[in-house]
Order: sequence, then structure tokens, then C-alpha cells
Amino acid sequence: MYKATFFTAVFAILFASALAAPKPQDDPVYHCANEANDECPGPEWTCCGPILQGIGGTCRILEKDEFCAL
Repeated sequence: MYKATFFTAVFAILFASALAAPKPQDDPVYHCANEANDECPGPEWTCCGPILQGIGGTCRILEKDEFCAL
């Protein structure tokens, strides 16, 4: 009795954690304003912060009324 309940609980936890796993990101992430002087790939991209040491900022394509928070 307890074994069936235990295995059911373990299966439920594993199933729930598999559903909650992050999905891989298809789009590449571009960085800017770093030590390598990387720039965003085009004029429609904006370098947004926070600018972290060793990484730099993150390039984003902003919507019409959108702005970088940092």
C-alpha cells in the first residue's frame, strides 16, 4: 500500500518538474558595451542594461513605445 503511494508521488513530482523545465531559447542573445567593444547587430537594435562586467549589456529590438528599463 505504502509502496504504491510512494511511487505515485515520486512519479507525480518527476512529471511536474519535467513540465516546469525551461524551454531552450531559439534566438541568439547579442551583447554590447563590453570589454570586446561588441555592438548590436543593426540599427533597429538597442543596447539595454544592466551592463554587467565581463558580459556587457543585452541587445534588444524595442517596440514602438517601449524603452530600456535600466
